[in-house]
Amino acid sequence: MVPENKEVKAPRSWLFNYFGSGLIWGSSFFFISFANLSFPPIGVAFWRCLLGALTLYVVILVRGITFKKDGKLLLLSFAVGAFNTAIPFALFAYGEHHVSSAFAGMANAITPVATVIALLTIFRSEKVTRNQIIGLLIGVVGVVTLIGIWEGFATDSWLAVIGIVFAATCYGFGGPFIRKFIQPLGHPMEVAAFGQIAGATILLAPLYFTQQLTTAPLNSESLGSVAVLGIFGTGIAYTLYYPLLKQVGSAVSSSVTLITPLIAVTLGVVLLNEKLKWYEPVGGLIIIFGAAVAQGIFKRREKYAM
Repeated sequence: MVPENKEVKAPRSWLFNYFGSGLIWGSSFFFISFANLSFPPIGVAFWRCLLGALTLYVVILVRGITFKKDGKLLLLSFAVGAFNTAIPFALFAYGEHHVSSAFAGMANAITPVATVIALLTIFRSEKVTRNQIIGLLIGVVGVVTLIGIWEGFATDSWLAVIGIVFAATCYGFGGPFIRKFIQPLGHPMEVAAFGQIAGATILLAPLYFTQQLTTAPLNSESLGSVAVLGIFGTGIAYTLYYPLLKQVGSAVSSSVTLITPLIAVTLGVVLLNEKLKWYEPVGGLIIIFGAAVAQGIFKRREKYAM
């Protein structure tokens, strides 16, 4: 039985986890641009995962959490670590070699739309509604607008755009996967998060150490950015996101990526002097609106308000 005092604190905890992870991940695109100065995309992803795993391990030790042997969790950790961490981390780093951090942040808003698709197809946890269909269609229009498809792609950027869109889609399928297969195993969220990031680190290691480890001399900006991405953008962020999944579900928790475009665009334009084409923020707003409609955020607001 859950004590009453925990029920009272739940709404505040949900808001803290929601906005905390949104702010951290929104700023990640800014730091990726600096990490890219010295590391290849696989390197950015590897060091981010390694530092994130070490951070989570320290959290586990400080909180006195014990590991329980579970072969199923081990296998699932490698699976979710691949498509929800290793692949998108590397793809976003690759993408930002060719597109702005603001663009990458806006494209990340595709995640809630992809989550709804996952829930309606593979995971089938809810029925198809008119709002979801309308929202998905709006989201598609937003993606087309965001990338300015009528202008075509430069030869050095179209693969990057596809990679970023695919990365955001991977995140969309990750939340439902974790909620359906990993959370029911009953392990503490810190252990589940550690398994995911550690699994991604192991998968990335052979890919990283068989190529050039750095692309330019290391400097304080690239090293500091990798440290921030690992400790905060991976380690601390997941201590917020896993509880959020348990509290409000994968559909609502994935909408945390509706916050990230605002943070990413602000940092990119103000601090990196990135220039936006008129259709990029318009497309980003359309995607955000479509995701909100598809997930029924407006209807859920009353449910999670207090």
